[in-house]
Amino acid sequence: MKQQTKLIGIIIILIALLAGAFVLYQNLSKKYKADTASEETSSGDATEKQEAVTAPDFNAEDAGGKPINFFSLTGKKPIVLNFWASWCPPCKQEMPGFEAMYKKYSGKVNFAMVNMTDGARETKKKASSFIKEQGYTFPVYYDTEQEAAYNYQAESLPTTYFINRDGEIVSGARGAMEESALEAQIKKLIK
Repeated sequence: MKQQTKLIGIIIILIALLAGAFVLYQNLSKKYKADTASEETSSGDATEKQEAVTAPDFNAEDAGGKPINFFSLTGKKPIVLNFWASWCPPCKQEMPGFEAMYKKYSGKVNFAMVNMTDGARETKKKASSFIKEQGYTFPVYYDTEQEAAYNYQAESLPTTYFINRDGEIVSGARGAMEESALEAQIKKLIK
């Protein structure tokens, strides 16, 4: 009789565990599907179908310390706007791809590599030394007042925005971009 009671107890516990696992699976799979759907709507073609968002303006400094206004850089070309810092490993990882795309598409697209120059962790001197040591030739601007970071909500680095000829943000990416993904976004901008 004791063994039957133990066996029944074990069966009840197993049923409870299976039921709990099933409920947990259902909830997690719904959340995963919702997350995947929201990622799909924030990338590629889906973003272009959403209402256009005008790219915010900002002020920064060029390499010589001259104040610049972002809109003065735009012209009538699309823009690749990247936020980075020299202390950021993912930023360093993606920079060779940005350099390659700058060399390939600079006649068709403006590049603005905005350094998050906070004056403490990242200084203009550290950032310019890094760019010079690596031999990068793309244009670098220094966000010494954090105006650009605030206007573009660049809360993590690297962050990249793709802005069309009309000054509208058409897509963006947080985190390091593979060169192939970067080129795919650039091709969408120039078609």
